[in-house]
Amino acid sequence: MTESNNDSTPRTTTRVYGSDCLLRVPGELHAHGGSDETLSEANDTTQLEILGESSKNELTPRASDTHFIISPASSTFEAGSQQGEDKEFKKSTVQMLLLYTAIGTIFAVGHHVLYETLSHHLMLAVSLQIGPVTVGPMWALTVGNGLSWLVQLFFTLAIGRALVQQFWNLVHKHHFTLHEMDRIFSITSAFYTKTALRRATGFTMVALLFLILGGIISTFAPASLAISIYPLSQPCDIMTVELSNTRLGGDNPTIPLRNLAARVLLTQSTKLPTSSPCSNCTYNVTYFAPAMTCEEINMASSPFPPDPVDRVVLWNGTFASNDFEASIDIYILSRRMGNFLTGVFSDPEIIMCTLKNATYQVTVDHRNGTSVTAEMDIVPFFNQSTGSDNITVAYSSIGQAFVEFILGYAALIPSQNYTPSFNTFMAFTGWITCDHFFSSGNCTRNVDLLTAFPILMQYMSVSLLAESVAADNTTSSLSRVPDGRCLNESPVYIYDRVRLLSVYGSALLVTSICVAMGIHSVVVGQGSTLMFSNLVYAIMSPEMIEISNGQKLPQDTVIRAVKGRLLLAKYVSYGISIIYCVMLW
Repeated sequence: MTESNNDSTPRTTTRVYGSDCLLRVPGELHAHGGSDETLSEANDTTQLEILGESSKNELTPRASDTHFIISPASSTFEAGSQQGEDKEFKKSTVQMLLLYTAIGTIFAVGHHVLYETLSHHLMLAVSLQIGPVTVGPMWALTVGNGLSWLVQLFFTLAIGRALVQQFWNLVHKHHFTLHEMDRIFSITSAFYTKTALRRATGFTMVALLFLILGGIISTFAPASLAISIYPLSQPCDIMTVELSNTRLGGDNPTIPLRNLAARVLLTQSTKLPTSSPCSNCTYNVTYFAPAMTCEEINMASSPFPPDPVDRVVLWNGTFASNDFEASIDIYILSRRMGNFLTGVFSDPEIIMCTLKNATYQVTVDHRNGTSVTAEMDIVPFFNQSTGSDNITVAYSSIGQAFVEFILGYAALIPSQNYTPSFNTFMAFTGWITCDHFFSSGNCTRNVDLLTAFPILMQYMSVSLLAESVAADNTTSSLSRVPDGRCLNESPVYIYDRVRLLSVYGSALLVTSICVAMGIHSVVVGQGSTLMFSNLVYAIMSPEMIEISNGQKLPQDTVIRAVKGRLLLAKYVSYGISIIYCVMLW
């Protein structure tokens, strides 16, 4: 029954019938508005009924007088049943939130362990044979992508379940118009709306994290493992230079040694090893071999006589034993420039080169062909302890082979129009050239001998790795390196653990925060699910059915959830008034 007065706000009177009394409680009807304070969720019900004793049924009001009838007996049983179901629901919901998070974390740890196992020990990225099917090295990346998808799945399941609980907690705590509810219910596709950002900020943030978490994991986690070419250490049959076990001819060098010296000096380059212990590798060897140092001296300190009057000496080479160094000294006389048309030539320059002992640290690279790099350190001869006599003879043989190539002279004979005369292989190197076929008549030395000879001796010592220079097959100037190892470039798995752990750590942190918010919503609020049956139960309350009367409700209709059911704001006000009346009664 409705009573009206001059107030612009319609007044309502709700009748509650007891055993012998009738209480009238005034209240306001809020059809399209209301505040959170007015819309209290304490002990509200979807349908309230108070029945008197059976003998006083005649006091039952007409349907037009009241919307709520409270039955104390039935209310007690329903409250007890609802309380038990609510506890079970909260328990199962919390368990599922934690379970999804734990399963996702387990898969993340498994993903890390798999990649760590493949990369930490630098396992070869090999193919797998499964029956008649061959799976390429990409199998590890495929398995990793599957694990990252499982991590993404369970983390998003946890956040999604927490998002549902946030939704129900939100609609139990606040009232919304149907228009606002449309925005909130479609939060996963319209999180940027004004309603979502203003009325449901925390809920919107959880929804946004739900959307972006999967993209972050699927984008950054798979790239944590890559197949790359990496040098792996493996046993190799490596040869090194060993001069203590062979004789190279002494003053009469072996033919292989002479051929090696001629090749190095003519090409002015290192002879590279022709055989490789591996297909695509590098290795290091260290050995003793000759080196050379050179210095400039004057004519008085040299073994050369003055130039004869009938010729102009452009080149002259000889050697002498060096008993102090247990080696030989090489002497070279040369002229830097001159002109045979004018007969003017520069003064002779004389250098002395001494054979030294040195350690060579050589890196042989068989990738993309063969290349050799070496580092040399000169050491005294007496550092040799085993086979020192053989080593001294071998050094002498190497120096002799080197000297034989540059011994002799090259000269111009003025009486024969400066016709060249020479008895040295040096004439074929291009170190000194004369323009006999041109009108200039210039003769020029094209190399700096002070630096060229030490480099050429280094080339020769490094070239000893190419092949044995012994006289025959009974001995060898090469020996096998015990427990030799080389770095063979092979496809391996390279794991970027910082990248993967950062992605999963951030995802776990975000998921944990969302799950904590979801658990809080379940424990302190009113949780539920978005199953269709639950939505039907929530929407089809008697009050909603009565007020809609089969028609579509206006968009500005204000609703709010009470114990899992959606009510219009005015019914929430009615419920509060009736509870107050019952308490007074």
